[in-house]
Amino acid sequence: MSDAPEYSSAYKALTDYLDSNKYSYTPYPKENRVSFSFCGYYADYRVQFRITHDEDYFQLTIHFPFRVRDEKLRASVSDLITRANYKMLLGKFEMDLADGEILFHASHLIDGGIFTSETVERIYMTSIVTMDRYFPALMQHIHAGYTPEDAIFHAELDMHAEAVAEEPMKPKKKADPKPSTASSDEKPTLGASDPRHSTPATPDSSARPSCIDPRLGSSSKKPHKKKGEGGGSGQGELPL
Repeated sequence: MSDAPEYSSAYKALTDYLDSNKYSYTPYPKENRVSFSFCGYYADYRVQFRITHDEDYFQLTIHFPFRVRDEKLRASVSDLITRANYKMLLGKFEMDLADGEILFHASHLIDGGIFTSETVERIYMTSIVTMDRYFPALMQHIHAGYTPEDAIFHAELDMHAEAVAEEPMKPKKKADPKPSTASSDEKPTLGASDPRHSTPATPDSSARPSCIDPRLGSSSKKPHKKKGEGGGSGQGELPL
């Protein structure tokens, strides 16, 4: 008779996945959980796999390597997390308002006991990618003063770009030059009674202000600027 402990099939799926990928982990078979560390793109994350609720649920938690220690910042970080969670397909971010700990939590219903290492991999890798996507947004808000809205906008910039329909720019039409009524070699014939025969008086250079464009006439009114010309675009004009 073998002395090897008997594990549930769900717990074995967890260890099979980690063993096949040569992970170094700490098993807790009596608690149906394992824990290990993973090096992401931006930081090292602490990970836990758990089989809970009479082996009906697989739960994954990944912890960020920091806490929001400033209590005044936790409200705005909660705002950022809420924006990140909106329309998220798998899992959600959570924060402990008592100590500022932030983690990502995903769960999966083990329907009929069918649970494989392939399912573990899909949920786990999706969660790691999500951690790496929003890690810079948290750093920008906590340390660089970005608003939660701007930090999330930058984190999801690639998704915004996919939602924008690209249309080719239409070429601008060039204005047709006005036809000349007389060639440059022809000179008009002036009669004796033509007032243009008289010698014009020398204009006073100070008679007209230098700031007036002669094409606008003698009026001192500035040309009307259309609404929206000039100045930078506001946040409301971003391609959300």
